[in-house]
This record gives sequence, C-alpha cells and structure tokens, in this order.
Amino acid sequence: MDVIVCVKHVPDAETRLRAASSGKWIDPDGVKFTVNNTYDEAAAEEALRLKEKCGAKSVRVITVGPARAEEALRYVLSMGADEATHIETPPDAQLDPLTISRLLAGVIKTLPHDIVMVGKQAADDEAGVVGSALGALLGLPSYAFVTELNPDATTKTLKMRRYVEGGEEHFNGPFPAVVSLLKGAADPRTPTLPNILKARKKPLTKVPLADAQAKAQALPGAPVAGTVRSFVLPPPKTGAKMVEFQTPEEAAEKLVKLLREEAKVL
Repeated sequence: MDVIVCVKHVPDAETRLRAASSGKWIDPDGVKFTVNNTYDEAAAEEALRLKEKCGAKSVRVITVGPARAEEALRYVLSMGADEATHIETPPDAQLDPLTISRLLAGVIKTLPHDIVMVGKQAADDEAGVVGSALGALLGLPSYAFVTELNPDATTKTLKMRRYVEGGEEHFNGPFPAVVSLLKGAADPRTPTLPNILKARKKPLTKVPLADAQAKAQALPGAPVAGTVRSFVLPPPKTGAKMVEFQTPEEAAEKLVKLLREEAKVL
C-alpha cells in the first residue's frame, strides 16, 4: 500500500504579516513559514500510523511551492515519511487552490498511490477544496472531515470515523481514494534529533513547474484559475475600555449603559 500526503508551507500563525508592494499578497520578507500544522500535520501523522499498524509500503510527502517549501517536506520526512516530491514554483507565484490541485494531481497520477491524504484546509487561505478537487481530477472517491481510518487490504475498503453533530459517524468506502483529515485522536509526533538528521538524506525529487504543468494538461476538465484582486490586512484593533466597579451589580449597570449609549447595540 502506497500513501501520499499533500502538505502546504504557510505563514506561522504568530508571525507578523504585511502586504507586498503589489497589494495582492503578503510580503514574505521576515515571515516565518511552517508546515500547515493544524491539519496537514494530522494527515501526516495518520499516514505514518497506517504504515506502523497496517504495513503501508511507503509514505511520500508532496508539496507545491517555492524553494522555502522544502522545509515543510523535510519536517514531514523527519516525522517518519520515506520520500518527498517538491513541485517548484517561482518565489512570487500566486497559485489558487484549484491550480495547485491540478499540479498535484498531474504528478500524483505518475506515482504509486493507494491513499492520498490532505489536511481539511490550509491555514492561509482556508479554501478547503484541494481534497475534493484531487478526487475529481484523479477519478477517485474522496472522503472529507475524517479523523481516523483503517484500511482492509483484502476487500480494498477503508473503515473511517468522523465527528458529526452530537456524536461520531463510522462509515466504509473503497480505495484507492483521497481522504481529507481533521485533527485525529492522536497528536502529531514531534521529530527527534536523530530523525531530523536522517531526513536530510532521504530522497527528495524536485519537479520543475513546467513539467508539472505538462502532466496536468492530460487531466480531465479545463483548467480554472482564480485571480487575486487585492490583499488587505484587517484594521488595527481598537483599545479596550476598562469598567471600574465595586460590586457585580454596579459592573452590570455600567456595562449596559456603555452598550446602550456608546456602542449603541442595545
């Protein structure tokens, strides 16, 4: 069984962002980037657990991005993945999720794959479309919001679990397939120093953008690409107003007065 995990290199949640001079994206200078750790790390962890408990033959990690995106690949390799593929883009390339999906699908189609895993969404655009798009482009069933999966190699069936309103849903589906992961029950493992050192020597294949685009041309459907019109940071936060009080009753009275007279929400 061959497992492929798609990851994205995104700005760290705590880094300070500013708009680029073009006004259409962030200025990457001074920005700390990291693997999309909310969901992609969970997908990588579940892929490695499949290898450990179900004997998956290999776990390959793949990304689309500029040279700095290699950091995300090396991180997942240090978690325990076997090999990596980097679809290289120019530093200033602005690719929408559907274009990224086509590039990924074109390369994945040439690689052994029984299960393709992605995080539910990326932390930078929160589009959440890559999993479904990959399923359509690869001609595979896609399953979303999964927290745990167990493959049965004999019947080529995935037994999956996901959260639903008020409980959990347990369901089955055939594979090969694309699976979008939520954060599962197990926290992603932290790479150890020996594994970080080993990751430097693991195979990492670089695919030029032109080659990936050529592979994507053979996929069904016409390419669809979005255009970024502008990138605007949220307005600065206004200062908080402290309410001084002696008793809870006085605090409530003053708060209601402020909401009514200043905020005008009552």
